[in-house]
Amino acid sequence: CKGGGLLTQWKTFGLRSWILGAAAVAAMGAGIVGSQFRHVDISVQGPKGKHQYSLWTFSGQVKNILQQAGVKVTRHDRISPAMEAQVASRPIKVQDAIPVWIKTAHHRIQVWTTNYSVQAALDAAKVKLGPLDEVRPALNAKLTSATTVNVIRRWLVTARVKQKIPFVVRHVPDSSMPTGHTAIQVQGRDGLRVKVVQRLMQDGRVVKTRVLKTEEVKPPVAEVIQYGTTKPVSRGGTVLQFSEAIQMYATAYWPDPAWSSGYTYTGLKAQYGVAAVDPSVIPLGSHLYVPGYGFAIAADIGGGIKGDRIDLCYDTAAQADSWGVKELTVYVLSTPTS
Repeated sequence: CKGGGLLTQWKTFGLRSWILGAAAVAAMGAGIVGSQFRHVDISVQGPKGKHQYSLWTFSGQVKNILQQAGVKVTRHDRISPAMEAQVASRPIKVQDAIPVWIKTAHHRIQVWTTNYSVQAALDAAKVKLGPLDEVRPALNAKLTSATTVNVIRRWLVTARVKQKIPFVVRHVPDSSMPTGHTAIQVQGRDGLRVKVVQRLMQDGRVVKTRVLKTEEVKPPVAEVIQYGTTKPVSRGGTVLQFSEAIQMYATAYWPDPAWSSGYTYTGLKAQYGVAAVDPSVIPLGSHLYVPGYGFAIAADIGGGIKGDRIDLCYDTAAQADSWGVKELTVYVLSTPTS
């Protein structure tokens, strides 16, 4: 309460009121001009409510009347009439201004306001709000001189985010490959997806993310790994160690003196245990095991022996003819076996 001091509040009765009334009668009886000794009402509005004051005074200026009434004012208060004005019969109105702190992410502002709402304080500070900004306390909340208004800045940001799609691995059995061996049939490749995301930013930090759209730019390629299912090859109770098992078409030949010199491409004598191969598939000099034929060495080539074909040498035409054509697995041995 800003009132008190020299005279009396509106609802105070007693000796002082009687003296003031008597003084007014005496002044009029003494011939003093009535307009110089006047009754003035003062209304003081603050954040906690309104207070009414009343006094008799010889002063006519607002500033002096407020001083006599003990009503302290600051340059921020709203006073009507103005401090330098002369009062006739209308009351004096004082609207208390209170200090309010406003805090944003990067600023701290103090304003004085005579309108005790959060919205009024923001208007006084010229703080503009975005559509997503949040204010605490609420815009319609009442203010006190101890209130701090927090403005939380919020906005939306849209971005495109790239994401890797890991490839999956599939295992498929291969009967041409021995158990325990594997081979990559198809090399796996990661895919790529792009997400359009909307981020809710709060004072420079991401507080919420929402996916608007997902687009698969490049599909992943599954990796295919073959694994062998053929049991280990053994001969005479000995398990053969091999580095590769190749599914091939096997034919047979014999070194007919009519067209053959009797020697292979590598210089070895053409006889049982020699095989003609495509060197791009089986390197010359490789030691082989052919089911139904036995051990052989890749020592010869032939015009018709390309890709997955192998030609097995026999010592006689009858033996070669009896072989015919067979589809089988040729094992490339890790170490030579006699």
